[in-house]
Amino acid sequence: MLLVTVSDQTEQTPPSPVIHVDFGRGRRVEDAVRRPPTAETPGTDTVARLFSAREVAEILKLRPGRLASWERMGIVAPSARTGNRRAYTFADLLAARTTRRLVDAGVSLRSIRRAVESLRTTEPGMARPVTDARLGAEGHQLVARQDGARFDPVTGQRLLDFELSSLREDVVRALRPQPSKRQRDAYAHYLEGLRLDEEETTRDRAEQAYRKAIDLDPRLATALTNLGNLRLVAGDRAEAESMYRRAIASDPSQAEAPYNLAYLLVERGVHHEAVPLFERALSLKPDFAEAHFNLAMALTEIGQKEKARAHWQRYLALDPKGPWANVARQHLRDEPAG
Repeated sequence: MLLVTVSDQTEQTPPSPVIHVDFGRGRRVEDAVRRPPTAETPGTDTVARLFSAREVAEILKLRPGRLASWERMGIVAPSARTGNRRAYTFADLLAARTTRRLVDAGVSLRSIRRAVESLRTTEPGMARPVTDARLGAEGHQLVARQDGARFDPVTGQRLLDFELSSLREDVVRALRPQPSKRQRDAYAHYLEGLRLDEEETTRDRAEQAYRKAIDLDPRLATALTNLGNLRLVAGDRAEAESMYRRAIASDPSQAEAPYNLAYLLVERGVHHEAVPLFERALSLKPDFAEAHFNLAMALTEIGQKEKARAHWQRYLALDPKGPWANVARQHLRDEPAG
């Protein structure tokens, strides 16, 4: 149900539905199910929590034996306890990550150990010399920094800063919770709806499947978008619009929902509101040929023909034999570059 509103249109619009969201049957459930917000955005809770040796090894992609070896050498050790077990703080985790980066940069563990021992002697207040002295590498040379001065940590001279934010992101990725049973069940109903909604005779069952999915996970954007498509086909534009808006709020990274909502607005004649939605869809999916075509059409309707020209050209570059290629070429002939 792609938008074509040219008054002298001679080509027949293909009987395709508005754009569906299909992750494919083989995609892992946890990749497609919406994640809880706490799994998406690192926060202060990451810094405050404690980590087991297994979690540190998973986050840093280390063999557990390497952590144990670093502890025996006195380089990095867990400094907290949880119950009867020793645990790593976030600061310990940062020290372990710095150690791994130094080793990856070609610095020997022997050099790191010598630097740590020397710093503990000269700076006894340092709890974690690896990070407190900001140990880093320049080539294979260990350097340190304190109070703005760069220095050799063993004999006395120079470092690299390692950002906390990227480490927090690594923690989040490694410890991201698995989908709940409700989310897995919701995704199963979504897949059932996807299997049924292409055939007119089974669309009622597809709608029921999508509604079950949404009942279980009200923010499953893929199900919201595809239910909106079915309601649009059924003529219920009010609910279709509601589903698209909910999908946009639930998953700002999905291009199909803003595209389909823009289609509805153009159908209603609200071209000015449709343009930013088509642009949003294209910012998420730059090679979305249909969105280029319909954005060009909407821009033409509001008098922005020069801006539309770039999208006619992009549509033709992406789909030169597409169903509306001749329409795009006609616009380019009728509206030459200014």
